[in-house]
Amino acid sequence: MYYGLNGEILETKPETLTHLRGNQLTEKDNPVIVFRGKLDKLTAMILEAQVLGKEKENPAFTGELQEILAFVRSLLPAEYQGTPLGEFRVLGLSSGELRERSHHPEKYFGYTHLLMDHTIGALSLRLNLLRTAARETELAAVSAFKDEACPGKSRRPDIVEALNRLSSLFYVLMFKYLPENYSPAGDAGI
Repeated sequence: MYYGLNGEILETKPETLTHLRGNQLTEKDNPVIVFRGKLDKLTAMILEAQVLGKEKENPAFTGELQEILAFVRSLLPAEYQGTPLGEFRVLGLSSGELRERSHHPEKYFGYTHLLMDHTIGALSLRLNLLRTAARETELAAVSAFKDEACPGKSRRPDIVEALNRLSSLFYVLMFKYLPENYSPAGDAGI
């Protein structure tokens, strides 16, 4: 038994609908479903990046992505069950530490903001791709959890913040995995 869009009881699930929570159905383009799809894509991209790390014989890269993968995988049950994420640390860094490092790379890594260029190397380029996927997922979360009664507010600010910090983490890791012979071609002008 399923509950349709208007609360009606359905014996079978129509192919045009999907599960929102339990046996409650919704349209497949519901913003929460779109968010879940972006989260799924981000997970797949992290797994693919781990393969690159293995091919490049960089177990540290692969291992750090494993911890990040576990963090990303924790977001879906938190959303689905409505449980708060609470304080978090990823790769030993708190939300505030991630924000600080991503906003002041010259202080922590000796470089100004990176200008995306092929010279940053395969691992950093892959991390940049993950950074952009995390941003897309964050935007989907903003849309999915928009509080219609209170513009500018979110029903899940913890998930939005977690994804924002995740993109910061990927950016921070880009500096760590720059090639040994990397020389900046310029800065992003930020």
